Amino acid sequence: MIKFKSFIIAIHDAIINASDSLMDKNVGLLDKYFNQIVKRTVDESTQNVVEKTILEPKTVILEYPTQNADGEEEINEVHVPLITLVPLQMSQVEKAVVTADFEMEIIDGEVELSFPKKGIKSIFGDSRKNTARLEITITPQQTSEGLNVLVEGYEALLKRQIS
Repeated sequence: MIKFKSFIIAIHDAIINASDSLMDKNVGLLDKYFNQIVKRTVDESTQNVVEKTILEPKTVILEYPTQNADGEEEINEVHVPLITLVPLQMSQVEKAVVTADFEMEIIDGEVELSFPKKGIKSIFGDSRKNTARLEITITPQQTSEGLNVLVEGYEALLKRQIS
């Protein structure tokens, strides 16, 4: 037998852990599109060296044809942040449904559950089955406003390079 409260907590923890795993995967987008670098500067007032860890966008260099002032075609190099080239997709757990066959009993004022053994026949001849079903719905999550603004800023920078 298992306490009903413990059963619910175990299911809840499993769903939270699944959600956390998806969020870690979403944060992993930063590693995919940015390099982490350490930048050292000197603080003017204290003359101490200050280290900052920053994320620098991963870029590719593309050749882009343009026309110069004389109307001749030139090829310019354009530094394109990778994050501007792909649609960003994040996921979240939207819904989790657990269905299980169990028996309930109140012991010492607490609801406890027991899961009958498979194949036990009752006096009526039917066979009880220990079954469970877990249904998890994972859906795309809206991209955060901060990430949208960041990508739009890189897109504007890209447009200025091309114009």
